Amino acid sequence: MKVRARGAVVSATALLLGLTGGGGSAYAQDLDPREIYEQAAPGTVQVLGKNYAGSGFIYNPDKGLIATAAHVVEGESSLKVVVEDRAPAPARVVGIDPCQDLAVLTFTSPQSDLKGLKFGPSKELQTADEVVSLGYPQALGDNPTAQKAAFTSGSVQNPNVVNAEPSVSMPRYPVSIQHSATVNPGNSGGPLLNSKGEVVGINTLSALQAQGQFYAITADHARPVLDVLAGGDIKNSPGWDLAAVDDPDLLADYELPEDQAIIEKAQKQLADAGVTGVLVQSAKTNSPAGKAKLTEGDVVTTIKDTPVTTVAEVCDILQSAEPGATLPMEGVYSYNADGKETKFGEAWTTDLVLSKKQNTG
Repeated sequence: MKVRARGAVVSATALLLGLTGGGGSAYAQDLDPREIYEQAAPGTVQVLGKNYAGSGFIYNPDKGLIATAAHVVEGESSLKVVVEDRAPAPARVVGIDPCQDLAVLTFTSPQSDLKGLKFGPSKELQTADEVVSLGYPQALGDNPTAQKAAFTSGSVQNPNVVNAEPSVSMPRYPVSIQHSATVNPGNSGGPLLNSKGEVVGINTLSALQAQGQFYAITADHARPVLDVLAGGDIKNSPGWDLAAVDDPDLLADYELPEDQAIIEKAQKQLADAGVTGVLVQSAKTNSPAGKAKLTEGDVVTTIKDTPVTTVAEVCDILQSAEPGATLPMEGVYSYNADGKETKFGEAWTTDLVLSKKQNTG
């Protein structure tokens, strides 16, 4: 199925339930908007996968390391990164943790003359501080790379959103920034910048039913996680991409009307049958999910004898499991049933065997 550019959108009602109320500074003084754009745009990249498109930014140009949101690349079998007006360059995941919604990428082949962005202290942000979002919104037409990084500006609305669970299809976010610098579909994974041009957050999602509410993982939280992922850690990532069956915004993930019709019909059939769980949207062939024979359209209903209805509940199980653990799973077929050997709603069981080492994927 053809899926939209990744810029997660969530219900404002669900999001508000989660609300509570690094590196050194790279520049000595505030910059005007044009200076911020000219300084940061060369290091802001477009991330292209088979299923999704999103954004990211180079934070270590010497090693070619790119930070992005995990939901931009999770489950993708191949990736390319576009830097400014260069041709798309093959890239790979160095480390990923979907339960933190963070990932580190690098180029398959060394790239010259890369420009990097510097992290700033997000703990110094205050309500009403000016911020800037950069990213590559969903492109129109047949050439998704024929565009430049888009600039939007706004202000901090809440610098300290704690333990938000904004959507049944997203993980919990330990600390995030609520702001008004527009994050469009395709902008997920791009940088949120302060007035000095420093990265103070990594944009992740927007509130679908509330105008001008957007969210970024704080730089102070993200930076140590990225440091670990840059070492090659693959955490809480069996190689699948999941969404909750009961997600009211699930159709927004799909671009083509015919795919939306399939998903809408499947949601209704599952609801009529009283089935809840998480939908497998993709599974990499050689990953633990692929080896468990999971495919697009499978609905996971229990893991380790525990019912799962949200991605956060799946994360709770994965984060408590030991490397190499075997997790019994139950579920049902949905739109992937062929009507002959498998039927819609028919039950299945499998074992998900986690990697013994974090850095093996």
